[in-house]
Amino acid sequence: MPAIIENFLQMMVGLSDTFLVTRISLSAVAAVSLSNNIIAVYQALFIAVGTIVASLYSRKLVSGNVKERQQIVDSSLKLTLLIGLSLGLLSIVLGRPIVHFFGARGDVLKLSYEYLALVGGGIILLGLMTTFGSFLRAHGDSKTPMFASLFINLFNLVLSAVFIFVFHFGVLGAAMGTIIARILGSIYLFNKIRGDRPSRKFWRQKMDSELIKLTFPAAGERLAMRLGDLIIMMLVISFGEDVFAGNAIGESITQFNYMPMFGMATVTVVMIAHEYGGKNIENIQRYLRKTIMMSLLMMVVIGGILLLLSHPLSQLFTSDLIAIKSSQTVILFSFLAIYFVAGANIYTAAFQGIGNAKLPFYATAIGMLVVRTGTGVCLGYFLGLGLAGVWIGVLIDNLFRYLFLKYKFKKACHN
Repeated sequence: MPAIIENFLQMMVGLSDTFLVTRISLSAVAAVSLSNNIIAVYQALFIAVGTIVASLYSRKLVSGNVKERQQIVDSSLKLTLLIGLSLGLLSIVLGRPIVHFFGARGDVLKLSYEYLALVGGGIILLGLMTTFGSFLRAHGDSKTPMFASLFINLFNLVLSAVFIFVFHFGVLGAAMGTIIARILGSIYLFNKIRGDRPSRKFWRQKMDSELIKLTFPAAGERLAMRLGDLIIMMLVISFGEDVFAGNAIGESITQFNYMPMFGMATVTVVMIAHEYGGKNIENIQRYLRKTIMMSLLMMVVIGGILLLLSHPLSQLFTSDLIAIKSSQTVILFSFLAIYFVAGANIYTAAFQGIGNAKLPFYATAIGMLVVRTGTGVCLGYFLGLGLAGVWIGVLIDNLFRYLFLKYKFKKACHN
């Protein structure tokens, strides 16, 4: 439950920014949404690192090898810093041409770059929080990362509101609130680590080969996911700014659909890594059945409520009729895809827990870049179904990945 609540609170950060900037303009909504889609690619890399760190560190805890645990800790921090600094520099130096490439023009271009340069420039803070949280969860402490997310939300909401409405910094104010909140969150999580902490000379340590070996395909899987999202975003923005803004609002609302699944996926990686280290195959199968069922039950309840309230919820963000209709389309298809989305993500976590990050990467790459994008372009653009056609492609992609990964995991366990 703490892992699920933590994911809920992490989603609230993006929702808070989106909600606050709706009071500025639709251009501000489109700008923050576009920037956050790019930042989500960065976040995907850190999630991949955090997932592999949790899996490896959990297995080292079972083995009891202190030296190997310390090497994982030092290597994880070093890798996080390298990725964070590289992405931060990329956001500042090449942020403007990047958002221009993905369709930003005029005011949206200016506002997108402001947000990306600041939040993306300080993305290393999100990386540190993710890695520190992985260490704590591997030790069975999922409450501390949850409280960190709570504090970040409160600080972000208050600071962003002050910067936007008191100092009139606009989109830049939302970005400033996010950065300051993440600085405080990083410090808090580091101070809460009670197990193996990074050594003072971690930068000089040789990076763990298994961490690198598993991180690349895990990062590839997350990148394929986000790259597919960006391609779809380019297609959606071609339908018009109001449709794109409505899609962004719908995605912000439907984040709550996925809250239980992401929390259960985090738990799945850690627990299956523990059981796999102890060669308890029967326990692995039992955990999988329980995590999928628990995810579905919570997702159906949350998704059903959001579907019933889709119109008034969308009206909280905008009065534009096209944007509201587009938001409702996203909420409907998000609900219809619940079963397949839960299955695909839980089985992806299961594979990463047993140390096989390649197969989920292949499944996601094919699903996102071929099935989802191809179907979305054909139905949404060429057949004229618009946003509905794009989301039909999303549904078909998740169905493909769920069936493929389920079949392969059962086969792997029998072997």
